[in-house]
Formats: sequence, structure tokens, C-alpha cells
Amino acid sequence: MELRAFAAMMFTIIVWGIGPVFLRSLSVDLGPADHLAIRYTIVTAIYAVSLAIFGGWRIDRQDWPRLLVISLIGMMGYNLGSAFGFAHVSAGIGSLIIGTQPLLIALMGTLIAKERLTVAAIVGLIIGFLGIVLLVWRDLGIASDGWGFLTGCAMIFLSGTAWAIYVVVSKPLILKYGSFSISALSLSLCSAVMVPMLARPSTLTTVAHMTPRSWAELGYIAIISTMVCSFTWNYAASRMRAAASGAFLYLIPIIGVAAGALILSEQVTSGMVMGGALILIGVAIAQFGDRIAPSGGLAALAAVLFAVTMWGLIPVAMRYLITELNPQTAMVLRLYPAGLLAIIVCLFTGVRQIEWRDWGRIATAALAGNLGYQILAAFGMQSVPASWTGLIFGLEPVFIALFAVAFAGDKLTSWLIGGIFVSMLGTAALMLGSTLAPSADVSLFGLVLVTLSTMGWGIYTVMIRPASRKYGALPVACLAMAISALPMPLFVSMEFPRTLASMNLTAWMAVGFVVVFGTFLATSAWNYALGAMDSSIAGVFLYVQPVVAAIGGILLLGERLTWPLLVGGALIILGVAIAQFGPLITKRVAAISKRRLSRGAEPLMEAP
Repeated sequence: MELRAFAAMMFTIIVWGIGPVFLRSLSVDLGPADHLAIRYTIVTAIYAVSLAIFGGWRIDRQDWPRLLVISLIGMMGYNLGSAFGFAHVSAGIGSLIIGTQPLLIALMGTLIAKERLTVAAIVGLIIGFLGIVLLVWRDLGIASDGWGFLTGCAMIFLSGTAWAIYVVVSKPLILKYGSFSISALSLSLCSAVMVPMLARPSTLTTVAHMTPRSWAELGYIAIISTMVCSFTWNYAASRMRAAASGAFLYLIPIIGVAAGALILSEQVTSGMVMGGALILIGVAIAQFGDRIAPSGGLAALAAVLFAVTMWGLIPVAMRYLITELNPQTAMVLRLYPAGLLAIIVCLFTGVRQIEWRDWGRIATAALAGNLGYQILAAFGMQSVPASWTGLIFGLEPVFIALFAVAFAGDKLTSWLIGGIFVSMLGTAALMLGSTLAPSADVSLFGLVLVTLSTMGWGIYTVMIRPASRKYGALPVACLAMAISALPMPLFVSMEFPRTLASMNLTAWMAVGFVVVFGTFLATSAWNYALGAMDSSIAGVFLYVQPVVAAIGGILLLGERLTWPLLVGGALIILGVAIAQFGPLITKRVAAISKRRLSRGAEPLMEAP
């Protein structure tokens, strides 16, 4: 049952993610007015027949004003804004703006339904709306029609506002009459006003000249995206936790951007990457921020964001050092000072007496795991951009789980197998892209080395875990870091002093950042955050790391955003999410089924 729910959810998210591409295509090819008139004539006819057969069209008189509001303001405002907006804005940019809908729903819930707006929601709203400003501002300069671009962005944003009104105002009606009846009635009332307003004599000419592709796109939006996905979403959401269902929604804008680039050959700009990242971060904070323990509060949220941001920028700093100096020097400058600081920390904090067999485990983890990770990553990053490296580093949770099965006796689950398969598809997409579209910045050999380095970190994590539990995480981590630094003199060449003397201020700042901010401060902030919030929520923020690496590489190092980076990165993040959250979903389903069986009820999940 869990796999069927997961398949239904993935089908829904993929269909909805691709939807803006066909909305854009229909609005451009048919015109937004004819597109809406034709589309909603078909959809309304289907819903009218369904209401006549299954019933559900009777509404109490006192509920009609609310029904009219959601139909004429919510439903019609959403469709007019999106159709006319996508006539001026690319599918990718429109998808990212639509991604702010959860924020708008939270805002409208406060303004209309008097729901409480938490501090986390306020922070999320500010960050998300800053993302929209950044998205529009940076892409305005390259738009051929600046006024049309601004108008399209505003229309799509207003369509999201209208949909937020629909969601908030319709809630009492849905609870009373059911989702199908309210959806069908509101859509029919919307069409009764919108179609006569938009239809013209030339609309029949447009219908007569529609190509098979236009009919296929119309069928995709009207039938699959609207009707079929309403069923698959309700099926999956009723069998998953609300938080899990909401987490899948973050894939929609990413799929929309990737689909726009692949299907419509749209350009993916730095403004889309940076603005889209801020939008998704804002939505994540608004959704998950209220689950942070009160004792930690915003300090814990700031700590976890600081940690993942610093870790995300490490590939950027290391890529700069490797290209400016060489892999050996960059590795020595990172590990040797870190090892010295680790020894100082051990001297000040003290270390319990460690048994000889545990010394062997720590040394193996340090030399085979951590040192192997550092060597492979340093030489691999010679020919792999920081943005690509950051995404491959996102595979770490999958390899950790895999090596836990191989070395620690953990159970191999179907979720882990599925996650490994999807994330490996993402890695294959990166490698395939490096061979089909070769450039001086990316090599297949470098990608293989970086991928193997990620496996090294997985070995380190699994090997070091028993010692960390026995003697404490900080002392064992410091000992492993000090042991990893011991072989560094082997990588020092005769040119090392001259290289140090020639380093500029930027290079020294990069070294300081990696050693101090990227290692010690980030780790300390992460440990502090884990003490104040649930580890599963903290784990969600780890998905910020590859995004930060990609943005940092593009902005700071001038790296290019390519289709292998988008497709491969999305698949890697998706695969890691499946491997991480799948077992949590399974446990949740089992717990709810057990609770319902104890009450004599059918073992299904509660609707979110």
C-alpha cells in the first residue's frame, strides 16, 4: 500500500510540475482567451455530466455567497491570471512564482480566517517574497519585453493569491459537501461567467486550426492534470503524513524549470536559481519552522541554516583553491590546520581512555574514509565545477545507508533500493551530460573521482559511529581529524613554500573559511540545532546544501547552469529524499494502522 501511495504521489507531482510548460504553450499558440474558453468548455461538460450522474449539486441557500466568492474570485482569478501571465512569462519562471502559493495560503488564512501567523511563517513569507523580487529583478534586465515580463509575473502572482483565497474560503464548504461537489460546482460557475466573457467568433476558427499537439496539451491539462491528478493526490495524501505530502510539493517548481528547459528550450538564468532557492527556503521555513522545539526557537533555525550554508559553500572554496593552486596544496591547507585545531580541542576538553580495538576503528575511518574522501575529492574537483560537486556530495546520505547495510547489519529496505536507483540515475545523467556536451570544466574521470569520494565519506560515517556513541561525538571526530592530517607531509612538494608566498588575500580567506567556518563553526552550529529541533526536520535542511553549492558556483566562480546539472541534481535530491523519508512514511503507516486496528477500524491513514 505504501508503494502504491508513493507511486500515486510521484505521478501527481510530475504531472503538475510539467503542467506550466503546456499552459505556456497553449497560451502562446492559441492565445490565453481562446485557450481558457476551449479548455473550460470541455472540463465543465465533464463535471456537469458527473454531477448529474453522481449528484452533489444541492447547496444550502446560506452557503451560496461563499460558493460565489470562491468561484468568481478564487477559481476565475486563478485561471485568468495564470493563462494570461504565461503568455508573457516562461514556464520556468512561472513555476517558481507559483511555488509561493503555500506562503500566500498562510497569509490569507491569517487575513480571512483569522488563523495565527507564527514567527516562522513570518520569516518564511519575508524570505519567499524576497526570492520573487530577486527572480523578477535579475531576469528583467534580459527580458526582450520588460513591461510584458513584469505584467506576466504580476498576473501569475495574483493568480496564486486568488487560489489562496479559494483554498481558505472553500474549507468550510469542502468539509460540509465534499471536495468533488465543491470543485465541480465552483468550476462550473466560474466557466458560466468566464467562457462567455472570453469566447469570440474567432474561437471556433482557433478550434478548427488546432494541431494534434495542441489537443494533446489541452487533454493533458484538462483531463490528466485537473481530473486524474485530483484523484491520485487525494489517494496518496490520505495515506501519507501531511508533512510528507507537503515535502513532495517542493519538487513541482524544480520539475517545472527542468521541463521548460527540456521541452520548450527555455534558458535557465542565475536569477531563476537564486530566486527559486529563496522561494523554496521561505516555504520550507513557513511549513516546518513551527515544529522547532520552543527551547531552541529562532536561534536553532538560524544555527541549522548557518551550518548547511557553510557546508554548501565548501565545494566553492575548495574548487577555487584547487584551480588557483593545485589539489595537493589545497588539501594540505585544509586538513593540516584542521588537524592542529582538533588536537587543541582534545587537549582542552579531554578524551576518555580509548581501547586498542577502538583505536583501530577510528584510524581506519580516518585514513580509509576521511582521508580517502579528501584525496579523491581534491583531485576530482580539478575537472568538476563546484556546482556539480555539491550535487554529487548530496549522495552522502544514500551511501551512508548503503554501507550501514554492508558493514553494520542494517536492514536493506525497498525505499533504500528505490532511492539508490533514482539517485544513481541522477549521477548517470551528470556523467552522460559530461560526455554528450563535453566542456573544459567537466570531465567524466573527475565525476567518477568525486562520486568515489562521497562513498569514502559514507565509509567514514559508518565506521566511526560505534566509537562516537561510546566515547562522544566531539572527541572522536577531533581524533579522526588529527589522524587524517598525519599523512599530509607526504603531499608537500618542494614548491610548497613558494606557493604559500604567492597566495593572495582571497586564497587565504578561502582557507580560513574552510577550516574555521566550514568545519568547526558549522559543525558546532549543527550540533546545537540538533539539540533544539527534531532530527528529521534538521535533515530536511540538508537539501539546502547542493542548492547553495550550485548558486555559489554560478555566482562566485562564474560556472554555467546546464541541463545535466538540472536533471541530474533533481534526480539525486529526489533519490536521497526517497531513501531518507521512505522508512519514516512506512513507520507512520504501521503505527496508524496498529492504532486503528486496536479500535476496530480499517487500517488506513488519516487525511492530512
